Amino acid sequence: MISAEAFPLPFHSLRTIGGGGNSPFIVGAMFTAAYSEQAARLAASCEKFSLSYVLHEVPAVHASISPRGSADLSFTKANFIHHLLNAHGKPVLYLDADCEFVARPDLVTELAQSGCDFAIYNWLADEYTDIFKPMEIALADSPPAKGRFFRHAGGIDWYSTTQLTCSGLVQFYGNSRAARALLSRWHRTVASFAGCADDQCLDFTFNNLGKTSWLYWFLKTRWLPKAYARIAFWIYAEPVINHPEFPGKSAWPKIKDPRGRQQRYQSLLEKRDSARPVPKDCIIDTEQGQVCKLVEGQIVPIGPTQWKFWL
Repeated sequence: MISAEAFPLPFHSLRTIGGGGNSPFIVGAMFTAAYSEQAARLAASCEKFSLSYVLHEVPAVHASISPRGSADLSFTKANFIHHLLNAHGKPVLYLDADCEFVARPDLVTELAQSGCDFAIYNWLADEYTDIFKPMEIALADSPPAKGRFFRHAGGIDWYSTTQLTCSGLVQFYGNSRAARALLSRWHRTVASFAGCADDQCLDFTFNNLGKTSWLYWFLKTRWLPKAYARIAFWIYAEPVINHPEFPGKSAWPKIKDPRGRQQRYQSLLEKRDSARPVPKDCIIDTEQGQVCKLVEGQIVPIGPTQWKFWL
């Protein structure tokens, strides 16, 4: 039995896809056979922008990535990223295999050259996080319009630049002792809280770096903008790295730490006070660029929006 303290673990894949240019970082991803087409799409996008990449096919990802995953801790994201750092000796940009580059990631080059240890999208540190989901509405005698109307579907109403609530589909790690130490702590958190999502475990790890830890003082962190971890529900965000599908729903258990540590600390959060560009009860007509309301089953425009949309 592998101890929760064992790290790093040997990493072995079924095959690799690699190539690209000579960028100052390497793009890495794991994929299973079911995601071969998405991995090929990601590889093609790396080639398009001359980015060094290596994509590893694995028999299964760890259960912290997918509820249908394996208990094998060698297939955690933390262990995989650590393997890439050691194998390639330069910063790593981890991507989920169903992401792709749609523009040149100049910010990542800057991160690699600046000595950054860790960068990720942080919902708490972003000015505006509201997400939108499509809804089908029939106009007059027409069939329901698909991909035109979107409704507000959530967001985070708390703000902090020191606490982390991450989206782990894109992550940057420097080729540094501090980055490896964070990966080691994250891996141990995943091993300790079986069945919990790795994003939650990364939040827990980061938010519990106490001031008595050297890593608290030495880890150089940056927060990625939406463009570098853009998910389809941010219809107003022009992507650089894109996840073109809407994510499915997964019911992950919450972390319950016997020592009383929290995934995030509410006392360190502030309530957002900025006005929303689009009120929660409104609907966006992306075809006409209008903010609308649904009144007695009818779409009623109430004003234009200055947003551009990427659908």
